[in-house]
Amino acid sequence: MNVAELKERLLKLVDVFEEKEELLTELDRAIGDGDHGVNMVRGFKALPDNIDDSSMQSLLKSTGMTLMSNIGGASGPLYGFSFVKMSQVVSDEIDRSNLQALLKTFSEAIAQRGKVTLNEKTMYDVIERANQAIQEDESLTRETLQSYADLTKDIEATKGRAAYFKKDSLGHVDPGAQSSVYILNALIGDDS
Repeated sequence: MNVAELKERLLKLVDVFEEKEELLTELDRAIGDGDHGVNMVRGFKALPDNIDDSSMQSLLKSTGMTLMSNIGGASGPLYGFSFVKMSQVVSDEIDRSNLQALLKTFSEAIAQRGKVTLNEKTMYDVIERANQAIQEDESLTRETLQSYADLTKDIEATKGRAAYFKKDSLGHVDPGAQSSVYILNALIGDDS
C-alpha cells in the first residue's frame, strides 16, 4: 500500500465512524460515558484539513497529532500516540513485513501508554490479537478483527471507566475494541 492508498483509507474512516457512531455510542453508554462515537467522528472529521501526505511518515504522524488533539477521552491520546509511534517504523510502501512492524508498534504503544495487558476489556484486546495474527503470517479480515472485539463481551473490565462497572461490564463489547476494528481494517487494507 502506498501513501495515496493509505491516505484514502484513513480519510474514508470518517464515513465509517459516522455510520457506526450510534453503535459506538450505545456500547459506550453501557459501560462508559457515551461519547466514544461522537469523539471518533470528531477526530476523523478533522483529518482532511490536517493530514500531510508528503511521505508515509508524515501521513501517520499528522494523523496521530490530529487524533490526539481532536478525540476526547482516553482514545485520543492512545490512538494519537500510536500513529505517531507507527510513523517511526513505516516504510514508503506498506508490505507484509512492514505491516508486521506497524502492528507490533501499534500494540506496544497502546500497552505502554494505556498500561494494559490482554484480557482487560480494552482496545488492546483487538490490537494485540491482530498483531499476534500478523506476526504468525495469518491473514486478517474485518470479520476476524470483529471476532476479537466480540471476545471483550465476556471479559470483566479492569481498566478505564468501564472498570467502575465491574461485573456489570460483562455482556458488552468494549467501545475502544470496536473502534480499533475499523482503524486496523484501514491499516491492513482488507475490504472484506
